[in-house]
Order: sequence, then C-alpha cells, then structure tokens
Amino acid sequence: MLLPLSSLNLVIPNSGVAEIIGYSTPRPVPDTSDWFLGVVSWRGVDVPVVSLEEMCAIDSVHVGPRARIGIIYNPEKDPEIPYLGIHMQDIPRAYLAESDKMEAGSDDGLSQYLLSRVDEDHQARAIPDLDRIIAELKTEYDQEKIDQMKA
Repeated sequence: MLLPLSSLNLVIPNSGVAEIIGYSTPRPVPDTSDWFLGVVSWRGVDVPVVSLEEMCAIDSVHVGPRARIGIIYNPEKDPEIPYLGIHMQDIPRAYLAESDKMEAGSDDGLSQYLLSRVDEDHQARAIPDLDRIIAELKTEYDQEKIDQMKA
C-alpha cells in the first residue's frame, strides 16, 4: 500500500496494514516528544499514533480534511505495543511494486526511521523501519500514564 504523508509516501505491504481509520485527534500523553501525537482507541485497544514526518524532521504535523490514521501491525508481535498508528494526509491506495519500473532512490540524508527510498516516475516513496520506529516509541510510551488518563 502507498500511505501518503505530506512530503513523501510510505510503501508498506498490504498485509502489514490492519485498517485505515478516519482521523480523530489522539489523546495526548504528557511529557512526550512532539512526534508522539498520543493514543487513539481502536477496537478496544489503545494505539499509539506517531507523525513519521516529525520523527524524521521532514515536516510538521497538520491535519487536512482527508487525514487518516493507518493502523499498522507491529512486525515483532509485541503484546506491549501490538499496533502502531501512523498519521497520514490522505486516503492510501493500492500500489503494485514492479521491479522493472522502479529504481533505487538516493538514500543520502535519509532518516534513521526510513530503510530505503524508492523512486518511480520521480515520485518519492520510502520504506519505513517499523522496528526502529517502535523501539523509539517504547522510550515514550507508558501504559501507566495512559491508564491514568482514562481514570
């Protein structure tokens, strides 16, 4: 799938996306980084939501009329953080990655949270490093704080 952010698009396998939901403002968690937008409740589970662009120091968060949250499976199947929410600017679409139409983009200056850049028709696309993103999120995510917010 192609997940549209403000300044680039993420490429994530369709099987890695649990669901795309309409944007609702995440409940902020006190004393966390700007890129950790907070948590949303999805199917009875608190899902932490991040702005990948803020993590990568690419762009700041703004919420447009077509904003969405992509609920992504944690590839490590970690019970502490089973899902990750990624703030998107638009509705995602299916993307057929055909190797003969793609070329490696320049990885110069690429954020530590992105594995690789892929270009097709001069459109910037990047593969996120979900393991690194979730590892960074674990330094901010505190279930006790979130439980206290509910009380």
